[in-house]
Amino acid sequence: MKKVLIPTALDSVAKKILEAHGGYTVTQIPKADILQFAKENPDLHALIVRSEKVTAEIIDAAPALKVVVRAGAGYNTIDIVHARAKGVDVMNTPGANSNGVAEEVVALMLADARKLIPADASCRAGKWEKTAFMGTEITGKTVGIVGLGYIGRLVAKRLSGFEPKLLGYDPFATPEQAKALGIQLVSLPELFAQSDYVSLHLPENAETKGMVNRVLLGQMKEGATLVNCARAGIVNEADLRAVKAERKIRFLNDVYAKDEEGPKSVADIADIMVPHLGASTREANYKAAELAAKELIDLDDKGITAAVVNRK
Repeated sequence: MKKVLIPTALDSVAKKILEAHGGYTVTQIPKADILQFAKENPDLHALIVRSEKVTAEIIDAAPALKVVVRAGAGYNTIDIVHARAKGVDVMNTPGANSNGVAEEVVALMLADARKLIPADASCRAGKWEKTAFMGTEITGKTVGIVGLGYIGRLVAKRLSGFEPKLLGYDPFATPEQAKALGIQLVSLPELFAQSDYVSLHLPENAETKGMVNRVLLGQMKEGATLVNCARAGIVNEADLRAVKAERKIRFLNDVYAKDEEGPKSVADIADIMVPHLGASTREANYKAAELAAKELIDLDDKGITAAVVNRK
């Protein structure tokens, strides 16, 4: 029997699928100490995680570890290089969370445009400040989508009812693919300069870290809005802080350097900030859990490596 740890509040369907297979014993303990579990269970075969960090120390503490599955898209919390060196496959579940994140982008845009959060607080306090909360409409606005993967494409589809002008930047997207979504491909500087809203949908890596910098931000329209539901490191916070006031940029944020309690470095510049809720829907949690379990079984039983991200 292969031992699996799920140290997170993932939908129980992953545990059910693996146990029904008959070849796995599964321990699911939300917020489990992964390192301690690895030390106490040297026969640990696989980890299924969400945003938990899987460090080199954890990998070294689990000599039998063969697979780490990230129930989600981004895997920057996993040391994939050290995992490869130790013969550990790292997989993700791209697409499982996409709709949840795409809907969150639209929700943030609408909440900010109509000033719903401060208006709610004001109304609950017994006030009636209609003129103070005069909003704007997102219909007909120009929306720039940076990254046209699963989420970026869904953002375009979910926004289509608002009849926007859609601009896109993705070096891997073809004009034909973009046209099918009603998106005009442009350069990154053009996208930032022309958009009323810029929504980021990129992984964080050596190429994208700090990519949204003073140069790009300085080209944004006065009063334009930047939405980051991707990864915190994509945005140079110091540059955003410097440019925000002079350009009156709005900043809607869902991602941080660490998914944990405590002060957040963007608290002074975020107009709306929420605790990484993009994939926090019942539907996305179920899809990610189901896919994670199936990918693990397919890898173990059939050697299917399509979802492995660290064999390149």
